[in-house]
Amino acid sequence: MAVTRALRQSPRPKDTRLEDALEAHRAKVNRAHRVRNAEGLVTMVDAFGFCFAFTLRTGDAPIPACFDHLSTTSEDRKWGWMWDWKDDLPEAKRLYYGKLLIRKPTFVSMKMLPTFYATFGRAGEADDHLDDVRAGRLSDIARRVIDYLAQRGETQTKRMRADLGITSQEGRSDYAKAVEELQRLMYVARVKAVGEGRVDYNYTYDLFVRRYPEIVKSAERISSSDAMTALLDRLLELAGGVTPKQVKRLFDWDDAQTERTTLRLESKRGLVRVDGMLVLPELVR
Repeated sequence: MAVTRALRQSPRPKDTRLEDALEAHRAKVNRAHRVRNAEGLVTMVDAFGFCFAFTLRTGDAPIPACFDHLSTTSEDRKWGWMWDWKDDLPEAKRLYYGKLLIRKPTFVSMKMLPTFYATFGRAGEADDHLDDVRAGRLSDIARRVIDYLAQRGETQTKRMRADLGITSQEGRSDYAKAVEELQRLMYVARVKAVGEGRVDYNYTYDLFVRRYPEIVKSAERISSSDAMTALLDRLLELAGGVTPKQVKRLFDWDDAQTERTTLRLESKRGLVRVDGMLVLPELVR
């Protein structure tokens, strides 16, 4: 009896086959690109579709992070390269940069950008944001930023804060959070960096629909469900496997959106469920 009880309570041997397959898949994805110049960064982001601009944190969905692909051992050189590229390439519309995934700096290829925009199912009209305001997804400061940019056009952060009467430290913090949220929801986009040095350096912003009208136009042909399925499909191609929690956190989807999208891709045989993970089918054959 004691032996039977001990066997029943002992942990099952861990099957490392999936873990090994995921590790090998991610290593293959990550070693495909080494970046030493701006063209190399554009090529890599185009190949990935989307990726973190800097580093990956524990718990994040395991997608590529650009810093890990820079072909130098010098941290100073890495920061020097990225500091310029993150400003120059988006200004030239070679790629998109903004706080999009998990409110972290994100690069998105111009080809993939309409898919991200289409997930929101918006028409690109001037009053699209009002539903989010009424639902409490946008703060009053966020609404004011949208209204300001709609009237004034591209404006740098310092000028916009001053014109909106935001002067206190608390107000500046609320403004920064609002602009991050507006980037995540793709109402507002960075245009270019202005100013020199830590004190004067800041960004100009404009409405996303005015900065990227061609992206909004392309997104009209993509349904929100197709766009979400495409993003999940691409995520799995990059990561090999992820948990539903990681999907929700990465794309800021709720439980229903995550499950619907998972079922849709599952019906297309684009994923299988293994031990609570969503996994590329070819990794478990």
